[in-house]
Amino acid sequence: MRATGAACLDILRQTHAARLAIMAARLRRPLPLLAMLMLAALLLCLFLGWSSARGVFRALSPAGIGAGVAAAAVGLLVLELCAAFAVTLMRAGLQLACDTGRHRIRALLVIASGLGLVATARQLTAEGPAFLSGALLPILGLCALISLTIWFERAYRRPAYPGFRDFWADVVTARHILMRAAHGE
Repeated sequence: MRATGAACLDILRQTHAARLAIMAARLRRPLPLLAMLMLAALLLCLFLGWSSARGVFRALSPAGIGAGVAAAAVGLLVLELCAAFAVTLMRAGLQLACDTGRHRIRALLVIASGLGLVATARQLTAEGPAFLSGALLPILGLCALISLTIWFERAYRRPAYPGFRDFWADVVTARHILMRAAHGE
């Protein structure tokens, strides 16, 4: 019985969603902002998996048997795909940060925030206030990007700031934690 339980736990631990949760938990102390971003990505993955499962269940429920099984399978598949994409995106972002340095990362964050603000303003002027009701997730993502840009400016560019951090040490720490979580350690 113990071997079966341990095998099931190991299989669960090897899923991308579990890896994302493990990475967020391990990054909580050394890099709290990165941990919050990973937790937000996990919550977004869970939401997308749940909404996909709900849509499949609604579409198949009039047909009869098997709607719940199909909905659960689709929900888990979407959850895993989204979590795998989030982990890959995080690794790519850390590799980019390692290769380019803090000055270029800051420039990329400022450009991305500016483009997001321009796109949101353009949609808001075209559609009016009705745009805000249907765009909750993109607006929350834009707010997270702007918050990340402001935090990055304060934490890595201003030595007088009390929470000033070493950019290279943080990147190396985050990459090390991500690699350990990827190997199940």
